[in-house]
Amino acid sequence: MKNNREHVLKVATKLISQRGFDGASTREIAQTAKVSQGMINYYFGSKEALLKEIITDFSSQIQNVVESLKNSENEGLEFLKLALRKFFKVSLMNRDLARIMNVEEMMELRAEVITKNDEVANIVSNLFLDKIVEGKKQGIYNADVDEELVVSFLVNALNDYIIRSERIIIKPTVEGVSNYNEHTQKRILEFCDEYLEKMLMP
Repeated sequence: MKNNREHVLKVATKLISQRGFDGASTREIAQTAKVSQGMINYYFGSKEALLKEIITDFSSQIQNVVESLKNSENEGLEFLKLALRKFFKVSLMNRDLARIMNVEEMMELRAEVITKNDEVANIVSNLFLDKIVEGKKQGIYNADVDEELVVSFLVNALNDYIIRSERIIIKPTVEGVSNYNEHTQKRILEFCDEYLEKMLMP
């Protein structure tokens, strides 16, 4: 039963990201997932509740990353680089959901979705902000650095790639091949490492 529920969530996330919330019907979700509509109603009650469940699951994954980082022995810049990779990885795994939340926010559709999106974004941003402020107090980072702008540029750049990698200006390694690949992701992460170092270090 648990596997069926998780399968429905994955299928629903994919379809809603492709067709939009209003464009993906519970009937289509059920047909694609090869389950009955009754099962979807049994698990979630409504399409709105299904979307809420998808977002709640992502929020839990983000919280798990935060908890795992509490046990990290990395400090300073190395901690930020580790956190960057962990959040980037979980966001890539939930790429379809990121697209859903972005569309909902741009079109100001479901207020609850927008609120949840803000909550998730704040969890990530606040962790970086707190660590940078802490580093400034300890004399690790440049005392004059604007941590809000540093984190904002960083998060927005990664989010832009996750949501619309097919249309970013980075040229594909091979003509006609998607930018959504490990090579490009490695380039982006290495650039982010350099960005953090240049912006933060005295």
